Amino acid sequence: MLPPDSGAGSAALGMFHRNDFASTPDDRYARQLRRGFRRLRFEPVVEAEYRRTLIETERLSAAICAGVGACVWFAFALLDLHRISALGLWQRMDPAVWFWLGARWSVLVILIGGALIIRNRRGDYGWLSWTMYTAMGLAISFTAWIIHAEGGFAADSAQIVVVMAAFLPLGLTFRRALAAALVVAAVSILVLLVLDAHHELPHRVQIAAILVLAVPVAAMGGYLREHSQRRQFLLTAILDRQAHTDPLTDLANRRSLFAHAERVAQLAARDGCGVALAIIDVDHFKHFNDSYGHGAGDLALQRVAEALGADLRTPFDTAARLGGEEFCVLLYGVTRDAAQARFDDLLERVRQLGIPHVGSPAGFLTLSGGAAMLGPHGRFDVLANRADAALYRAKREGRDRLRWA
Repeated sequence: MLPPDSGAGSAALGMFHRNDFASTPDDRYARQLRRGFRRLRFEPVVEAEYRRTLIETERLSAAICAGVGACVWFAFALLDLHRISALGLWQRMDPAVWFWLGARWSVLVILIGGALIIRNRRGDYGWLSWTMYTAMGLAISFTAWIIHAEGGFAADSAQIVVVMAAFLPLGLTFRRALAAALVVAAVSILVLLVLDAHHELPHRVQIAAILVLAVPVAAMGGYLREHSQRRQFLLTAILDRQAHTDPLTDLANRRSLFAHAERVAQLAARDGCGVALAIIDVDHFKHFNDSYGHGAGDLALQRVAEALGADLRTPFDTAARLGGEEFCVLLYGVTRDAAQARFDDLLERVRQLGIPHVGSPAGFLTLSGGAAMLGPHGRFDVLANRADAALYRAKREGRDRLRWA
C-alpha cells in the first residue's frame, strides 16, 4: 500500500483543488436555512419551489375560505333585499341602490366561481384569491356607505374584520396579503372620512384609527405564520433530500432509484418506450483508497458522479449511487444503439478526467459497466439483475468496458 504522501498519492491529490476534501454537495435548502429569510424571501429557485408548495398546500383551505365567504355574502345579499323593502327603496331605485345590489351580487358570483376554480383546477390561484378578497373588501366599504346614506344600518366593524381576514390561509404570500389589506383599509378610510356624512366626524375618525391599527396587528400574525411555514418548508425539504439523496455524491440513493424506476417501468409499458439500465463499478477502487486515502477516494467518487449525471436528457433519466463505488444510470425513451453510444460516452468521460490510479492497468481511474434493456411489461428488479450479471462479465473480461446482458 502506498502512503497518502507518496508520489502516487501526491499525483492524485493534484487533480483536485485545495480544501475540496472538506466540501459536500450543495444543499440549497440547508444553505437558505443558515442564511435566514427575515424578509420572507428565498433565493430564486427555492422561492419558486416554495410558491408552488404554498399553492398546493393551501388550495383546500383557500377554497373553503372562499366557499364560507360566499355563504356569508349570500346571507348579506338576502338581508339587502329585506333592507331595501323595509326602507321603501323599491319605489325609487336610484343609481346608488342599483350599485349597492350590483356590487353585492357581482362579488357573490366572483366568490362562488373562485371557490370552484381554486378547488378543481391546478395552477397558481394567488391572483384570483387576491382579486376575490379585494373585491369583497371594496364592496363592503362602498355598500356600507350607501346603506348609511339611505338610512339603513351597516356594521362598521365589518370593515375591520375584512382587513384582518387578508392574512387567512388564502394561498397569498405575506406581501400580497399585506398589499390587499392596505388597499382595502385605505379605500375604507377614504370613504369614511370623505363620503360618509351619516356619522359624526369623531366616530368616523375612531373607526379609521381602528382600521389603521388593524393592518399592523393582523400583519404581525401573518408574518409569523409565513415565517413558520417557510422554515417548515426548508426543514421538510432537507429531510426529504436526506431520505432520497446520497450525501456524498448528491445523486439519487438506492431507495429513490427503485421508487423512480418502478414508475418509469410502468410509464414505458404504457407508452411503448425503451428503457436502458447500466450498473457501473469503479475499477480497483479498494486499491485506490489504499493508495491515496479515503479523502481522495471520496472526491474521486464525487467526480465520477458528476460525470454520470452530466448526460441526463429527460426528467425520467436518472443517475444513482447504489453503495460504495457502485452506481447506475437509467435512460428513458432510448433504443439499444442510442443507449450504447451514451454509455460509451460516459465511460470515456471518466477516462478523460485522468484521475491517477497506480492500481489500474490504464494508469488512471476507469469504470466497468453492465447494461440491459427493459423488456415489454418487464420489472425493474429483473432488469437490475440482468445488468448486474453483465457487469460481472465485463470485470471478468478485463474491466474498463461495458457489456450487455
